[in-house]
Amino acid sequence: MRDFSELTALMERVVHKYTRWEDKKRTYGTEVPLSKAEIHTIAAVGDHPNINITALAEVMGVTKGAASQMIYKLVDKGAVEKRVSPDSDTEVVLNLTAAGKKNHEAHAAYHRQAGDKALNLLREMPEPLLESMAEYFEAFEKVIDEGLREE
Repeated sequence: MRDFSELTALMERVVHKYTRWEDKKRTYGTEVPLSKAEIHTIAAVGDHPNINITALAEVMGVTKGAASQMIYKLVDKGAVEKRVSPDSDTEVVLNLTAAGKKNHEAHAAYHRQAGDKALNLLREMPEPLLESMAEYFEAFEKVIDEGLREE
């Protein structure tokens, strides 16, 4: 039987470090510092105009409560606006403000830069390895989703 203790310890370290990295703030086209979670929420809203909180939560893989809290922060920071849906008076849709659009564009430019080391790692990987990693992460996500439902 194989011992996966070293691999699981490595995965835990990477997850913890990624979480710290997520909290690190930087600016994207405006002077407002944003965490990775904030800029990725801006990216999701920018990529899905008129998205509602439920759909945003699904796109981002978070709870509706977490998505809602993030949107409140981004409304306060002037990046996202909430409006009543043109289709329903009971639904709220989300869109980027002018500042949010600057953040979205700067974030996209950041990822296009050759200096994005995390993306360069992926770009340099052989296709079969990328496919195997995608399969693993999809399966791992399902395990995590099941564990979260059990709580």
